[in-house]
Amino acid sequence: MAKEKSAAAIKDELFEDFFDAAWNTFMALESQFRIKGVMDQVFGVDADLDTARENLRKSPSWQTLIDVYEYAYNGVEPKNGGPEDIVIDGSDVLKLVTSENYWPCAAWDNIISMADGRFGLDEGSPIDLYKVALLANVDIRTVRNAVSAGELISFKSSDEQRVLVESASARRWLLGRRGFKSTLKSLDGGYETIDTIKTPAAFGAFLKHQRERLKLDDKFDKLIVMHPSATIQALEQLESGVFSLPLDAVFPVADFYELDRKEFLLCVMRVFFYEEMEVLSKTNEVTGG
Repeated sequence: MAKEKSAAAIKDELFEDFFDAAWNTFMALESQFRIKGVMDQVFGVDADLDTARENLRKSPSWQTLIDVYEYAYNGVEPKNGGPEDIVIDGSDVLKLVTSENYWPCAAWDNIISMADGRFGLDEGSPIDLYKVALLANVDIRTVRNAVSAGELISFKSSDEQRVLVESASARRWLLGRRGFKSTLKSLDGGYETIDTIKTPAAFGAFLKHQRERLKLDDKFDKLIVMHPSATIQALEQLESGVFSLPLDAVFPVADFYELDRKEFLLCVMRVFFYEEMEVLSKTNEVTGG
């Protein structure tokens, strides 16, 4: 059985691929446009190959690609800029080192697709089957089997060209896969408040932070008495951005996390039942309620 490569070894291979594509593409750029200085600015003036590699490794372009890799595989959000920005920037970098004869390997396409899928998952958007497979580190057949078994809720895109998986369904299924890592939402320096949360990922991160900040683990037995559905597994799902509890469990859960009941209910409705909340709001407007 082949030994699994370490993350460092994988990154080294990806860097070498990026270096080869950049070196040859920029050389072609200088040749075809009869310009000078691009190679010197990117790799160093009269630099040998080792120095050229070191200079590229220190460049913002490589840091961007590393940020995309960490977000895609490990769920680590970039320190500078949001996840959506880093996915777009990473795609730009790879396109800029692509030419007719030289281009980044297919692994980079998977990384970009995986990062884009994670962003969609965190935002509560439907996700392409292929991206679900990448996030779970399984083949596409496994995902299709999960759809057939009813483990994943899917539907066709408006143009009927793709099969998409409903976000909450994908999140629930992915939590049970060993190859999936939940997104690590950074809460340093001002996490979102209960009334500003809009995505499942932010919802889960907020609750986890609240539990750890108030040291609430010792209160868990009381929560079970307050509502039988509020199990450890249910709370773990909540803190991963999955809401699978009955609505009558909302107030006991709010009490457990020491949150205002009304604000927590509104947050749950806004994040997980937005369309239903809109209908209720419009009904109240019509009836004057």
